[in-house]
Amino acid sequence: MTPDEAALVITNYYFAPVEGERWQVTPERFAEAARDRWPNCTTRLIEGDDGTPAEVEFAMTFSNGAQRSGSYDPRSLGLHGYAALDAAEFMSWFVTMLDPDVRVLFNNAESIEDGDYDDHVLPRAMGLRPMAEALATHLAGALLGE
Repeated sequence: MTPDEAALVITNYYFAPVEGERWQVTPERFAEAARDRWPNCTTRLIEGDDGTPAEVEFAMTFSNGAQRSGSYDPRSLGLHGYAALDAAEFMSWFVTMLDPDVRVLFNNAESIEDGDYDDHVLPRAMGLRPMAEALATHLAGALLGE
């Protein structure tokens, strides 16, 4: 499968900070910013054991009519049912809330592989297209078992 073919596949994408780290974006801030970015976005805060919001589930309709959902907590972000370009559009928005030097890891499985992260770092500096290409290339390799 080529990256161009993989770019059309609807799948799940998972993002995380480097192992052991947390993003400084609270679930409440994430929910508010998502509703500001996508006025049709619905959010549901989920409380942790201490009674404070620990996670947010969200759903929205993109400008192309695609309905997408996901979940966020300061240790992970899951996008469920996204094509590579939709995931890149979402992530190009999300990374604006992070410090520029924060590395964002990605995968199509729920956990990020240990060890060499270089193939799993989201390219942030060059915009939407390189993000989509990185996601599609990684997915093509995963679908081919590489």
